[in-house]
Amino acid sequence: MMTDRTMTTKDDLPYPGSERAPRAGRRGTLVVTLLGLALGLAPGLRSLARADDLSADEIAKRMIRGDAFTWESVEATVRMVLTSKTGKRKERAMVIVGRSKDGLMQTRLRFKSPSDVAGTALLMLERKNEPAEQYIYLSGLRRTRRIVGRERDGSFMGSDFTYADMQPPAKHHATNKRLGDDKVGSTPTYVIETIMSKDAPNKYSKTVTWVRKTDFVAMRTRFYDRKGKLHKTLYTRRVKVIDGTTVVVEARMENAKTGHVTELFVDKVVKKDKMSDLMFTPNSLEHD
Repeated sequence: MMTDRTMTTKDDLPYPGSERAPRAGRRGTLVVTLLGLALGLAPGLRSLARADDLSADEIAKRMIRGDAFTWESVEATVRMVLTSKTGKRKERAMVIVGRSKDGLMQTRLRFKSPSDVAGTALLMLERKNEPAEQYIYLSGLRRTRRIVGRERDGSFMGSDFTYADMQPPAKHHATNKRLGDDKVGSTPTYVIETIMSKDAPNKYSKTVTWVRKTDFVAMRTRFYDRKGKLHKTLYTRRVKVIDGTTVVVEARMENAKTGHVTELFVDKVVKKDKMSDLMFTPNSLEHD
């Protein structure tokens, strides 16, 4: 059964002209993973008893992953729309496959269009207590290389997401603090501030996330640069509940410094049977 749940309220519009009212839904921070964003998987919570007594770490854990994550393998068809400050638009289509193995996420993304990026692929392998391994295959050069160091702060394919954004920070790089509860429009939310360590593998000093109380959907996340200035804001725009699992199907990242916007639209999500280990190796990127 699929249920459509819209996120944005008219009191907190990320861009003009949208007046969709929120209902009950769910999803993660920093962001959680283009599997958090791109696959957009976010489990519901089995019990919300005494939810107001939850610590910042408990809220963050449920928001990012949660105990109810039961889909081992998923394939998603996603569109990425890039809009410049002047209004020039570019649209890119991709297919993302992902799975949970031993509690860690493995994700492979491949662009299908337009022709100048078709075939380009990205592999992300989450590691416990350390940055994820990331590999990119550039179809034009026909070679695969690992993304390391400062490259992680670079723009992913011209979008407002960096490579570092596409995986959650390791626990030892992030300290969560629960701020005072707030509302997004008329919707009650928890507010979680995540302070990044100076050696964290991203260029943020902190993020602040508004998490809907009813189901732990991250409705809005603000990213601050190392000088403490607002860099960009991520909005969850729309979710669907598929077989009891909440899936983010529309999200929007706005860059406060450049005026550039990246929108993600998940057009299709399908549960898959168990996927082969060979699908999640650097060599796999060179084969469609």
